[in-house]
Amino acid sequence: MQTATLTAEAPTKRLRWTIRLRFALAALTVLVLAQLLSGVLTVSAIQKTAFDGTVTAVRIVGHDWSFRIQNALRFGKPITQMFGLPEILAGIRDDLPFVSGALVTLPDGSVVESNAAARLPAGLGALVAEKLSATTPAPAAQGRGLAQGRLGTDTVFVLPVSGAGGSLAGALVMIVPDAVIAEATADPVADAVVSLIVTTLAGVAALIVAAMVLPLGTDGTVDRWKLLLVPALVLVLVQGSASWRNITTFRDAYVQAATENVQRSVDRFGTDLQRLVDRGVRLDRLSDYASPFGRMAADIPELASVRLERPSGEVIAALDAKNEAPSSRASIRYDIHADGSAEPLARLDARLSETAIADGVWHRALDAGTVLLTSALFGFELLVLFGILMRRLAARSEEAGAVDRDGHHLLARPAAFLLVFGWALPLSFVPLQMGSLTTEPLFGLSRAITLALPISAEMGCALITALIAGVLTDRRGWHVPFVVGGIVCAAGALAATLATGPLSYIAARAVVGLGYGLAWMGIQGYIFSWSSPRTRTQAVANLVAGIFAGQICGNVTGAMLADQIGFSSVFVVAAVLGLAPILFAFGFMRPYFGRPAVAPAQPAAAPVPLPLAPETGSALGGLLKDRNFLALLLLSVVPFSVAQVGLLYYTLPVYLSQQGIEQGNIGRIMMIYGLSVIYIAPILGRWVDRHVRKKPFIVMGGLLGGLGLAFTYLDVGLAALVASVFLLGLASSLGGPAQSSFALHLPSVQRLGTGRAMGIQRAADKLGQMIGPIAVGALFTLMGTRDGLAITGVYYLGSTLLFFLIARDHLVPPASTRKGAAGHG
Repeated sequence: MQTATLTAEAPTKRLRWTIRLRFALAALTVLVLAQLLSGVLTVSAIQKTAFDGTVTAVRIVGHDWSFRIQNALRFGKPITQMFGLPEILAGIRDDLPFVSGALVTLPDGSVVESNAAARLPAGLGALVAEKLSATTPAPAAQGRGLAQGRLGTDTVFVLPVSGAGGSLAGALVMIVPDAVIAEATADPVADAVVSLIVTTLAGVAALIVAAMVLPLGTDGTVDRWKLLLVPALVLVLVQGSASWRNITTFRDAYVQAATENVQRSVDRFGTDLQRLVDRGVRLDRLSDYASPFGRMAADIPELASVRLERPSGEVIAALDAKNEAPSSRASIRYDIHADGSAEPLARLDARLSETAIADGVWHRALDAGTVLLTSALFGFELLVLFGILMRRLAARSEEAGAVDRDGHHLLARPAAFLLVFGWALPLSFVPLQMGSLTTEPLFGLSRAITLALPISAEMGCALITALIAGVLTDRRGWHVPFVVGGIVCAAGALAATLATGPLSYIAARAVVGLGYGLAWMGIQGYIFSWSSPRTRTQAVANLVAGIFAGQICGNVTGAMLADQIGFSSVFVVAAVLGLAPILFAFGFMRPYFGRPAVAPAQPAAAPVPLPLAPETGSALGGLLKDRNFLALLLLSVVPFSVAQVGLLYYTLPVYLSQQGIEQGNIGRIMMIYGLSVIYIAPILGRWVDRHVRKKPFIVMGGLLGGLGLAFTYLDVGLAALVASVFLLGLASSLGGPAQSSFALHLPSVQRLGTGRAMGIQRAADKLGQMIGPIAVGALFTLMGTRDGLAITGVYYLGSTLLFFLIARDHLVPPASTRKGAAGHG
């Protein structure tokens, strides 16, 4: 059984308690940090649920009043000459007390009539004009067409209003401040916080007890699996309990919001019918019940049926929106009376759909599951760090200055996680921030391309510094580009906060790219320098797992934080957290700064030449003439990057959104790729490590990824795309680590230096990522989604087959005969 030696002699009582205290502090740190992240994400999810309910309420009331305005305009009178607008806006404020402003505008955004309690937010007219230009007035006549946007701390809802002949006459605009959402979520948030505190305290108590009874051997040893099992088990139980409570909270809040919105809609229509009855109109003489009933069903997805019936049960009018059996839930009613009679003349009766409620609760459960998964990923990466901390207790068993060449590659995983976590925080809104800083396209480009400029600048600068970082790694050691890159990346994030215009914002993201390219290649250089050939592929797989975990956690956390503190504040958080990997490097990786000493059994390596030295040029020329290296870049690395970015970052967001798939579900589908790399890649990496030949695994990965895309020619549905994403994740898990190991074994790579060669490989990867969206987008334009994806898959397959025919494995001795062979890595 694997154990960790904790003392040189039998541990004294004081030393035992020191060990237990360190164990407790490290485990408690992991628990508290994971719970804090879970709390932030839970609060954001609760606010999202409340916001969805607010949107439905605005849609119900807004569509009702916009329909009345349209009725008044149908004879051709312009909206500027319409009588009664102040009364209409006052009615909206009565129906929706939380609305801070209601107004009617022209199509260009200029205000016709306003009933705002405070000053209108700056830029309102431009926002209204933008939203109206993206829709048509026809849907508004059917009770649809609601658009929304953000201005400062307000959410602006825009409903197009049709005039005579269906032409766009103007818009009905309602402004909802963020304070409304905060007030609506006060009780659920308080309940979630209490639940979080209670479960955390229970976890703290469990860890303290575990630390007190931690079994230490008489020789000062403890089983390593016990060190990790206890905090992992406590973390799973605590977060699982909190998540179950959160799901219940989400469900209750959702059902309550749906019930209130149905009640609001029933009350509004019932009030209209009561007015007609008061004027002597007989309800059975009205012929057009289908229109108001249809608007109710369109506005409220949870509405199952609505009936207007007499007390005797005689049905005057009815709509069955879901075609499902009546539920056991109490109906939502509005009684209509005649001549002040106590007995109702008729009753408006509405029922919630059990199917829609179940679907809504399932979505809330998915939200809670996303929170749990994200915090679990975060906690797992902290547990890796926890294992490293506890491993320090076993330092006595190693000779002074000795290096565990087969185990210290694990330090790269938390370092990469911290780096990517901070970098990924603003990923979900980088183009949105660009849109808020510019109202007109730059350099004569379209607005869509203008919004993409910060990302393009970031990717291009990362490509440049990936090449520079390789030279720095070979000459000065991995820590120089990693530390410098981390500082530059944090500075770029801070500059993005201070940017006041589009050009300064683009420059800030370019600085982030410069820093990220340096730091990414620096931590990769650590792997190549401080891991043995026997574990190098596994080390790369663990590094990639840390990167993807950081990207998933950072992306989700940043998106949810942006809803609460705004885009600019998230950039500040990213700048602060950008320093975390540097602190980690100095705290835990300082003994491995620089390049490793040459192993005794290994001959001294030749000094690394200067970048412009003749021998360097010769080595670079030899690398670029090496058909194996060129085949790897052009027929494996670039095709995979084209397929990866084309599928994940173009096809899924664009195509699935066109199919009506919610953004949250699109994000979950994209997470499949990252999760497969996190958990499958390390397992496959160990399998790849046991084989001398790496080429078969590169080919196997290419076949899996290419076939997954090519299969979409037969079926481009949701299930097929999910399968394609998973197969692409398998392709990355197999081919990614094997690609690096294949390259490192090439004599031309060893002559030039692994840092420089890996920089070139990274540049090829970035090149493919830059080409991918453009190429796939062009294919979609020319051939359609189905054929475009299939052609991309065929390209990936064809490139893989060419790689199989052209490339040759450079065989190296088995691990047992090449001990220490990675000294010059």
